[in-house]
Amino acid sequence: MKKTSAIIMTMVLCAAFSASSQHLLVSQAKKDISGLTMTVDSYNKAFNRLKPALTHEETCDRAETWALASRIKIEQYDKYMDNRRVGKKIDVKAMGHTLIDAYDYSLKALNLDTIRILDKKGQPAMDKKTKRPKVKTKFSKEVLNRLVMHHDNYRIVGSELYNIKDWDGAYKAWDDYCQMAARTDDSRWIKPDSIVAEVRYYQGIAAWQKTDTIDAVRLFSIARHSGYNRKEAYDYALVCLSDLGNEREVVRLAWEAYLKFGTVDPQYIRILINDFISREDYSGANDLIDDAIAANAYDDELLNLKGLVVESQQDIYEAFPYYQRCIELNDSNASGLFNVGRYFYNKAMETRKNSRLYGKKLADLVNPIYREALPYLEKSYAINPNNQDVINALRDIYYKLGEAQKLQAIEAKS
Repeated sequence: MKKTSAIIMTMVLCAAFSASSQHLLVSQAKKDISGLTMTVDSYNKAFNRLKPALTHEETCDRAETWALASRIKIEQYDKYMDNRRVGKKIDVKAMGHTLIDAYDYSLKALNLDTIRILDKKGQPAMDKKTKRPKVKTKFSKEVLNRLVMHHDNYRIVGSELYNIKDWDGAYKAWDDYCQMAARTDDSRWIKPDSIVAEVRYYQGIAAWQKTDTIDAVRLFSIARHSGYNRKEAYDYALVCLSDLGNEREVVRLAWEAYLKFGTVDPQYIRILINDFISREDYSGANDLIDDAIAANAYDDELLNLKGLVVESQQDIYEAFPYYQRCIELNDSNASGLFNVGRYFYNKAMETRKNSRLYGKKLADLVNPIYREALPYLEKSYAINPNNQDVINALRDIYYKLGEAQKLQAIEAKS
């Protein structure tokens, strides 16, 4: 029995010693950073001394522990900046993540630093205005002061981490900046109607860089709805939505951009025109195309689209001048080249169908028309070898012209 009591006493003493040692770590770390000759490395040593207290059950739930961790990291960041100012080479990534860590530790301290005020009866005292229990804090003012003083540094750190392609770090730093701006417990915070919308846009770019496309779309939307209405906020969002295959949202956002920017950038109106065409609303497409061409007379793709709409409403012969103008402006427009080649191919087919000739006389009549089609179709095929319609037209022409070698080559590739 005495032996059992001794074991229990030993365990109690060990537990007490362990708890005491953890509190001692906090006290010692606080002393470690009180010197006047602190360096980046000495801050690292002070934090490493404190680190076990962040997970030990006796100290991990104390606001003081996390407030001290936050202080160490912010002061270490300041030391990095001091070194930079005097021309010393610094580790940008380490400096940035030091500040990011400080924010997380600060939040932990703020969440833990709440002491309920009791009345004379030992019951929670209630605030008459808010009808909530009254609380007091011990470390929150100090923690918030440090964050407020370094608020803009989070925006700057985000940019520096982005420049070294640390997308995750940039994303986190910019998010911390915006989260701080949204706080209402201190009038010194920058409010969301300032540059926060722009920072959300940059955070969206970071999300896109780290291939989190869905989150990038969310952040670009937040940026736009918060006041960042520059064109790139629409353009990046359209790229992301296209990557996600969300055609409905692509069209919706293209309308929004078109109403805001008009025909400054033809990409918006192209999206809308293609949507009209896919829904066979050729009248709506035609009206938009005419507006777009009036503002962008040298846009080859718009002229090709105009041809497609005219062809859908009338025929390829009425559309041909638009296709021809398209490749005059850009002789590498694969779709325009195909459409011009298709015009000659269709013309040859109709000539064959309507002619009363046969044999060599028929061939002498239509083969020159097929040969007119060939250069356009072959060039279109060279640019886009996956267009099955081009392949089918070339096969037929090679067969009719007796171009066995070319026919075998295209058969082998397809």
